[in-house]
This record gives sequence, C-alpha cells and structure tokens, in this order.
Amino acid sequence: MSSSRRTLAMVAALLFLSAPAWAESLSERRAAKEKAEVVEVEVACGKLDKENCAVVVPEINSKTVSQNVRLKPLVSKGSVESVDGLCDGDVQMAVVQADVLAVRSAKPDCAGKIVVLGRPLYPYQGFMVVRDEQREGRFAEMIDRLKPGAILRVAAGGPGSGGELTLRNILSNAPEWKQVVDIAPDGSETALNKLRDRQIDAFFVMDGPQSPLLQDVRDTVDPKSKQRIFKFVDLRPSDKLLAIPFNGRSLYAAATLESGWFSSIKSISTPAVLALRDDFYRSYPAVASKIRQAAEDALPSIAARAGAKPDWAKDFEPR
Repeated sequence: MSSSRRTLAMVAALLFLSAPAWAESLSERRAAKEKAEVVEVEVACGKLDKENCAVVVPEINSKTVSQNVRLKPLVSKGSVESVDGLCDGDVQMAVVQADVLAVRSAKPDCAGKIVVLGRPLYPYQGFMVVRDEQREGRFAEMIDRLKPGAILRVAAGGPGSGGELTLRNILSNAPEWKQVVDIAPDGSETALNKLRDRQIDAFFVMDGPQSPLLQDVRDTVDPKSKQRIFKFVDLRPSDKLLAIPFNGRSLYAAATLESGWFSSIKSISTPAVLALRDDFYRSYPAVASKIRQAAEDALPSIAARAGAKPDWAKDFEPR
C-alpha cells in the first residue's frame, strides 16, 4: 500500500473512532435549540434582601422562565441609581419607586426613554423614625416646636436612595419645612445608631410594609428598661402631594403604619413599578409582553409576600 493510501486509511479510522456511537435524537436537538434561545434580562432592583430583588424579580421569573425569558436581579444602591441606569442605557429593566421614576423621567436627558410595564406591584411606605421619648406624634409638630434658629437633622438613606428623593419631594411641597430640615447622608444602619446616640433627630426610609429593617425598629429595646428605643411619627401626605398624577393613577397615597384605640399613625406611600427602556420595549415586543403578563399573574403573590393588603392599589385610584 502506498504511503498516500495508508494516510487516508488512518484518517478514516480516526474519524470513525471519534464519531459518537449513537445518533442525536430530535428531542435533544429541540431541547438544545430552546436552551439557546433563552433571553436573559437584567433587572436593577436595589439590595438583594429588599422586596424588589427578593420578591418581585423571583415571582415574575418563576412564570417567565418556562417561556424562555429569564430575569436576572442586578444590585443597585436604590431606585435613583436604578432609574439613572435605565436613562443611560446601562440596564434595560428595573423595579423602582414610582415617584423616583416620575421625577427622573421628566428631565430632558431621560424624557421618552422609559415606559411603565403593567400595573403597580406593591406599596412603598414612608417611615419617619424618631426616638421613643419624642413627645410629638407628628413630624409637623416637631417642626412647629423648634426653637428659633434650630434645625431638624434627618437622615434619609443617603444619595441614590428612594427615601432621600421622597423626602425632598415632601419638602419641596412644604417650603416652610425645607428651610429647617437638614438631610444627613446616612444609610439605615448608620442612621439608627446616630439616632440612638442623639446625633440626628429622625431617620426617614421608604420601604415595604414588612421590611426587616422596620421590624428591627419596632423590636429594638433598651437592655435596662426594656422599653422601645424608636417609634414612628405621622407623616401623611398633603392634599397637594395626593393630587399629583402619574401613569393614570395618583403618585402618592396615605398609608396606615400603626393603628391604636383612638388614633393611627399615617404616612406617605408610592407604588413600586416595573420600568422598561422604551427602545427595548419596541425592539422586543414579545419579550416585553411575556414579562408584563407574568407580572400581572404574579400580582397577588407579590402583594402578599410584601405584606400589602389585597386591595392596596385602590389607594392610588384618581380622586
């Protein structure tokens, strides 16, 4: 046998040995095709232990994954950073406070770039935390009883947090408050420590009704007296805030934080919404439709896991 023939025979033998001993099935080919066509969408959602990442994204994802759409939570500092990321095209989707979205998307560099996908998801509620020894039960009373020249030092979660933006919205609609409130750039853990040590006067945060942070506020007691260290004060929205429209609903509503025999503590509330880049919505309508329907189907479960009342969205119906 010539050398060329021997070479061809060796190549043929190698090809035969490397070939699989079984034929690929149609089901395997279809499964591989479907796996390759899964669309993964990153969703900016704040901290991983918050409702946006821990409840909303998994609940929606559980219904879209069977349709080859997978949502991947992307950690952010809060709603402000998430919406900034949407405006700048760094992310295609986010779960954010509606008031943050309303303010940011109205600015020229973001106008027309973001759409709200589906109905509101659950309520963010505002919690104004003070020391339990504070005599006043309303934030307005704390301001009214300030001595001349004094200010209220209020932490609101730091730059990039939804709490800071909501507080600034409240103050912008109450100019007499804005002049005497100083917003400290402290996050929750630092803020509570400073509040305990009387370095600040109050801590404002926007969170879900069953936030672990808020439970800590309720449960923290003095080791000696066994009395609560913190409490909430009333910060219900003004009529001016309640009249602000957004996406066919009211941007703000009043929420009851705690109820007593003769009175209740109320505060401001705004819904969490699913926001999407408009260009993504137009380029991938089928994907957007699947996510929207999944969110709609998941609404009861999301509300329940977030600690919201079944009919909570009625609070935001136009007045």
